[in-house]
Amino acid sequence: MNFVSIIVDAIIKALSYIVSAIVFVGKPILVSIYDNFISRYLLAPTYAFPNIVNGSIGAGVKSLYYFLMFNIYDPALTIILVALGIMILLNSSLQLGFDFKNIWIKILMVLVLSNISFFLFQDFLYIGSIMYTQLWNYGIPSHSFSSGSNVLVGLQIGGAAGSIVSLLILIIFIFLMLYLLLFLSLRAAIIYTFPILAPVFTILMLIPQTKELGERVWFLFIDSLVAPILMSIPLILSTYVRNNSVLVLGFLSLADAAPTMLAISQSSRSATNFLGKSVGRGVNSSISYIGKNVKGAETILKTFATPSEAGGGAIKGSPEIGSIRQFSPLSSGGNTGSSLFFKVK
Repeated sequence: MNFVSIIVDAIIKALSYIVSAIVFVGKPILVSIYDNFISRYLLAPTYAFPNIVNGSIGAGVKSLYYFLMFNIYDPALTIILVALGIMILLNSSLQLGFDFKNIWIKILMVLVLSNISFFLFQDFLYIGSIMYTQLWNYGIPSHSFSSGSNVLVGLQIGGAAGSIVSLLILIIFIFLMLYLLLFLSLRAAIIYTFPILAPVFTILMLIPQTKELGERVWFLFIDSLVAPILMSIPLILSTYVRNNSVLVLGFLSLADAAPTMLAISQSSRSATNFLGKSVGRGVNSSISYIGKNVKGAETILKTFATPSEAGGGAIKGSPEIGSIRQFSPLSSGGNTGSSLFFKVK
């Protein structure tokens, strides 16, 4: 064996020992990250569904909300209501032709919702807390996802083998844990922040240009509210896995993917607007196509008409065969024969 072979063998053995050491301490690090950060401060029911009225952070949320409500939101709502009242008064007095019947109820509901949204979120959080607490207490102590040892009990990595595969699995789990930590931290910030800004995003739903933005923010809060409930199910199932790192990896990946799936479903909900527009365009195209072919149908009908019918002996004001009935919301008056919805040319 030459000098180069000895050096290569020494490097390989050193790398093997380093990998073995990393893998040996890897699982305790994962358990520590889960227990001390994810489970304790982000997944625990008191933090996952916090009380936004009491507590140190809750007191700040409540104080800031009332400050903005009295100084910004209430004056803005007053201006909107006054402007709406003036528009209705002018429309009735000057007969401008605007129709407020279809949007009046919607405007009223949105204004009321924006005023009670803060208290409504408290109820949402309370209901979510009741559902989530049942899952949090499920299978105590050996199958509760509150413990990192239970979640990673099926993770088969150790320091004896020191294989590259074990190191790869460990690295994947570390990234999954960090992603879970990042998402749950962002969700906690949304839970505390959105109730304060909810009145603004609710009012945005009144404006056609910003309606989609307001709806998306509402869906964002609802998705954030539901996410821990969905994430807890694969985490609970992972506590039943034994000697199968791949399956534990799959359950943890599914828990991380729950927010992404909710985001995809949000995109599909917003796609309904596009679908409705597409259907409307299809209907309008069909109506236009039928209208273009009405003249051809009128010609065919006239070929079968009797001479008296085709001639000028028709009674004044009575419709001719093949005449077009067009939509008219009201009687147009004059000498044209009309009904409530149709007039005859």
